[in-house]
Amino acid sequence: AMQKLETDFGTWKTPWGEINRFQRLTGTIKESYDDDQPSLPVAFTSSRWGALGAWGTESPGGVKRRYGRRGNSFVAMVEFGKDKMTAKAIVSGGQNGRPDSPHFTDQAELFSKGAFRDVYYYRTDVLNNEEETYQPGKR
Repeated sequence: AMQKLETDFGTWKTPWGEINRFQRLTGTIKESYDDDQPSLPVAFTSSRWGALGAWGTESPGGVKRRYGRRGNSFVAMVEFGKDKMTAKAIVSGGQNGRPDSPHFTDQAELFSKGAFRDVYYYRTDVLNNEEETYQPGKR
């Protein structure tokens, strides 16, 4: 293990976040990975080791790092208060599957840090945070 770390990263004292990464390049079901393209460090370990979050990595041929390939794609926490419900959620990469969308990786950094975004449930919250509206049959 030490020899592989020294060969791949220059030292056996490589931080976990340099090895364990999140990367979303194409949006395809079977994603491809590239050590030379942007990726984010992830502190999670495999759920097989007792971690609450499900995170599984692979190091497919041609790369040195391990990239997340399976696990939680959506996580939500909901608090049912006396007068109001509040919720937090996260999607592992982004809300959109098209690489040209601003929402393709807009939640990736939050996900990689184990953080969450607010869920807008009430109409006023949705309207105060809308980016665009759509009505079927109208442009």
